[in-house]
Amino acid sequence: MKIRNVILYLIIFVCSLLNMDSDFEEYTHLENKDVAVIKKEDLPEEFTDMAYETVVDFIQKTRCLDKEWALFFDYVTGEILKCVVGEHDNVDVTWEDDEFEGKQISSIHNHPKEVLSPPSGKDFGILKRDFEDYELIAGFEYFWIFKVNGIHEGLINEMCGASDAAFISSFLHCISRYNDNDVFNRMHDLRYGGELSKYINNKNIKDIQLTRLEYDNMTNKLNTAEYGCRKRITNPEVIKFAKEFEKCPYTPSGKDIMYAFYQSIGMDVEYDEIFAD
Repeated sequence: MKIRNVILYLIIFVCSLLNMDSDFEEYTHLENKDVAVIKKEDLPEEFTDMAYETVVDFIQKTRCLDKEWALFFDYVTGEILKCVVGEHDNVDVTWEDDEFEGKQISSIHNHPKEVLSPPSGKDFGILKRDFEDYELIAGFEYFWIFKVNGIHEGLINEMCGASDAAFISSFLHCISRYNDNDVFNRMHDLRYGGELSKYINNKNIKDIQLTRLEYDNMTNKLNTAEYGCRKRITNPEVIKFAKEFEKCPYTPSGKDIMYAFYQSIGMDVEYDEIFAD
């Protein structure tokens, strides 16, 4: 057994002695599945080997589950500081004002298979938390790194709007093109995440970056971080309506919707750049 793995288990053991929270206890007993993970070099360079082991352990425990889990951990020591289990498509984490003082904080939460992997809605809450440098999302299809240094609370509503526009436009783009359900789900996830990351990264804000990775087969005042994910559209009546809706000659295409959104926020983007492969 590698020395770093031994140290990781010792950290988890010590944390379990200090933190008898039932969610943490349940987490330590989750089965580590034989699933593809990410490579160490895919993480930001600030993440140590111990932090990488914490991330890999989380992916192996949660990637096949049907409910969300969230951790706050120190990306230098790998120490798990908070552990909470939620529901199928959301999880809420509370903390005290000075709880993470002196720590280098990253969060990580999973998105189950039945929901899309990219960040959306509540996930943008990191923009108002100055102690959290990274938000990692272990989706079933893809792994995401959302880097945010400093507070950018004024962008939350705009990013939620971009998320909504990207979700709708990518859904309309894919619904009439892919009849196989598995292919549709993967392509919808891919398009949605691609448009969202293009919007965020094209803003060219140094302290904000969204990165998509593929898995490799290798009692003070309490604050609350809410994490969620966007459910897939599976209702056959809605899908039927969407297909008919798109065929209407007066219906704006997914590309039109995305372009209109970019124009509304003043982003300089050419029409032909939308959905460009």
